[in-house]
Amino acid sequence: MNFTSTSQHKYLDTFNFSSLTDVVMQLLIFFLLTFSFANTRGMNVTLPKAQAGQPPIQKTISLSIAQDKKLYLNGDHVTKNQLVNKLAELIRKDPQQQIVVRADKGLQLQDVIDILDIAKSTGATKLFIATEEASENR
Repeated sequence: MNFTSTSQHKYLDTFNFSSLTDVVMQLLIFFLLTFSFANTRGMNVTLPKAQAGQPPIQKTISLSIAQDKKLYLNGDHVTKNQLVNKLAELIRKDPQQQIVVRADKGLQLQDVIDILDIAKSTGATKLFIATEEASENR
């Protein structure tokens, strides 16, 4: 009995990279999309929780107040004086814009009220305070 094969194995001289290129392209698209959704502005705001709520539908202006009382208007760090001018300019362009205040839950209520007063003094009429959805377990 002869167990040796009479045919010789011939190896591929070239390798087709087209399938590997497709996989790398899909990974690249996945990571680009994932990083575009990530908020990397450096604002660490812990929102309070609420049982019921409704997300804003129209164009919104995001106004964040960090726990150290730093203000961020649409992700850009501003002082209180700059906030008045920039917010008035945004409201002048479109008076129907909503202002969503994202205040850290560790802040005192008076700090949030002061910022709401500033927003109201610029002519804003639609003011909202952002919250997180509370978990069902208490």
